[in-house]
Amino acid sequence: MEQIVFNVVTTVGLLILAIAVHEWAHVAMANFLGDPTGERMGRLTLNPLAHADPIWTVALPTYFVVMQTLAGSAFPVPFFGAGKPAPYTPVKLTRAFGGQRIRMRTAEMLVAVAGPLSNLALAVLTTGVVIGLIHLGQPLWGDPRSLSLLAFKFAVLNIGLLLFNLIPIPPLDGSKVVFNLLPHELAVRYEAVVEKLSWVLMLVMVMGGARLILAPIQSLFIRAMLEVIALAT
Repeated sequence: MEQIVFNVVTTVGLLILAIAVHEWAHVAMANFLGDPTGERMGRLTLNPLAHADPIWTVALPTYFVVMQTLAGSAFPVPFFGAGKPAPYTPVKLTRAFGGQRIRMRTAEMLVAVAGPLSNLALAVLTTGVVIGLIHLGQPLWGDPRSLSLLAFKFAVLNIGLLLFNLIPIPPLDGSKVVFNLLPHELAVRYEAVVEKLSWVLMLVMVMGGARLILAPIQSLFIRAMLEVIALAT
């Protein structure tokens, strides 16, 4: 029981922080591009309470961590999590660059990709923190309560959020990126198809499809982080 509580507190707690940064990045980008909607709704903040959803941020990740712990996993990591959708109004994304107003499709894509990129940045920065902690005497392996291992878990959680949110299925960020990259006619067809299938596809992802698809890619990122850590320590 103690191990379950420890894993839930540390893993879900770190996930909530990563999600807060992810949602803040969406709102911050929208605000930068001229839309103050999120700021007015109190979402331009890193306070996790402003972004947490009881089901997607807390309950489901907790369930997966508990199940993995009971199955004997020494490193339980939920493969997804989500916060409350970041509010923004596309028609208010009107910032001008070089005297020319940004195209709405470009602006929406930038808002969408800001969240996953924030998780990538956190993973990179946290890898640096892991290296520093190891030099300070905190082992990466051997002690499940080591600060180095907890920091590494935070990096892994951010990679998971990065990859999961880039899946091109609504309401995930990847769908907005793909929609705004496609030519208009193809974008309309893409939207019509994925909107009809979105909840079916999301259910498949939640029930394990995401892990099957993303695990090999996530493993590449984790191996790369471990190689950087090994070289630096």
